[in-house]
Amino acid sequence: MTASLDGPRLARPDEFRETMALTNRCFGFEPGGLEERMPHCFDAAHPERHAIIEANGNIVSHVACVPVELRAGDARVECGGIAGVATDPNHRGNGYMHRLLEFWLDRLDDRGVPVAELEGDRVRYGRYGWENAGREDQYRVTERSFVAAFGERYADFEAVRRFRPRTDLALVQRIHESERYRVNRDRRRFARLLEQTGLETLIYDTARPAYLCYRGDNPVSVLEFGGSRDGITALLGQVLDAMADDIVVYTHSRHPLTGLFRTVATDWSQHPHRKLNVLDLPATLAAYRPLLEERWLNTVDAFGSTAGDLTFEMVDSTGRSGDTTVATDQQSTTIMYDASGVSVKRTDRNQDVSLGRREMVDLLFGSQDAFRSIKRSEPFLDAVFPVEFYFWQTETI
Repeated sequence: MTASLDGPRLARPDEFRETMALTNRCFGFEPGGLEERMPHCFDAAHPERHAIIEANGNIVSHVACVPVELRAGDARVECGGIAGVATDPNHRGNGYMHRLLEFWLDRLDDRGVPVAELEGDRVRYGRYGWENAGREDQYRVTERSFVAAFGERYADFEAVRRFRPRTDLALVQRIHESERYRVNRDRRRFARLLEQTGLETLIYDTARPAYLCYRGDNPVSVLEFGGSRDGITALLGQVLDAMADDIVVYTHSRHPLTGLFRTVATDWSQHPHRKLNVLDLPATLAAYRPLLEERWLNTVDAFGSTAGDLTFEMVDSTGRSGDTTVATDQQSTTIMYDASGVSVKRTDRNQDVSLGRREMVDLLFGSQDAFRSIKRSEPFLDAVFPVEFYFWQTETI
């Protein structure tokens, strides 16, 4: 018997509970589990973030899309964060996930959102254009390695206390907003993030304050931090002294406290951070123009002036279309650079660099070694790419 389908469509406010019941079952959470663990994503106040398919009157498939703004220095990049991809086991194999992802990708295209992000399997989502992007460092710190670096009583533990939501939220927000690579948060988003089930936050309460968010037990995962070097050192020491003898710190590879973590860690590693999908190449490069210009001018200051231009073409063959014709889209952008700065514009010029969608993600956001042969032939590319973005582990989507 053929199911009677309704969707893909946005969930109505009165359907939020049923939608979350499905998603919690599929992810193995108790009722309300995802809302408590990821309140910034699964929020009853924002039903417009949830797309569903109904079969015979029951919600059987769901994908959410959470709007975020990436910050990288002065660059501001609008992004759609895909979350909660879930289909009832009895209804899998019918292409519902595909239809819901198409639904969101089309809406993001219509709104001119330049990039989309998700955490998930690279092979599963690669056909839609997502590819590994960004870099995240993980530092393992033990009580033994901490004492070896700083001695038994280096840290000022007396200045460490627990987070008080009513009085400390503004302080934590101010510290976080000094981070160079982050997701923009308003006060409500901040409050929701720090309300996550199992998340603990400590404050270093001095004239040079700091904060640290952690979860888990042996190893404890340090998911977010910010503030002074002395403060972070004291907070790490407090966690090791009172709660665990083994912690893992997550951060991005350009964090100014990298030197501290390499001093105190027993070992460390680097991993791909998330999956990104470049939906609009010209808009992506235009949004990152302030960071491209900053890096280029630093190169000019160090090695002297030069000028030129490069035209990028992104050729997309994703197989996203619903019929037998493979969807093909070409997007071209010219970057012009000289001693005064960098400009970006859409163009129909012949390309200097032509890549597929996933390859373009790798060039723009991948490892430093990605496309070394192209970068060697074009010094501008070597000077400015890859560009950065970072989701702190507290804001998993």
